[in-house]
Amino acid sequence: MGDQQAIRQLFAVLIAALLTIAFVVPLFAHHSIASEYDATKAAAITGVISKVEWLNPHAWIYLDVKDVNGAVVTWRVEMASVIGLSRAGLDKSMIDLTKPYSMEIWPAHDGSKHASGRTLTFADGRTFDVSDKFSQSPITK
Repeated sequence: MGDQQAIRQLFAVLIAALLTIAFVVPLFAHHSIASEYDATKAAAITGVISKVEWLNPHAWIYLDVKDVNGAVVTWRVEMASVIGLSRAGLDKSMIDLTKPYSMEIWPAHDGSKHASGRTLTFADGRTFDVSDKFSQSPITK
């Protein structure tokens, strides 16, 4: 009886440890938006979407934008989860890779062409909240 009880206790401890890991690891895996992106430098960019990655935990859009010299620069923009985008009314099939779009973004702290998306505006004026619920700071131009 003693051995069976010890095995049951060990099994219970292992199950508890696995459940703890299963619930805690995702909390650390999801990065802080504020640590990567700058809410004080919200901006608007306009260009043509060249690629869409409809993935979890975040979907991504690659937006080809002309810089001040006319050169095309690709911005990699992180958006909410696929479920979050769906709740906002946006579906991957709605995105046309030949049309222009505007995005309100929070750029990366490091100055790279990497950002967190705030809103995505279609050429016909439809706007979708694509943010991962970063504080809604105003756009500065």
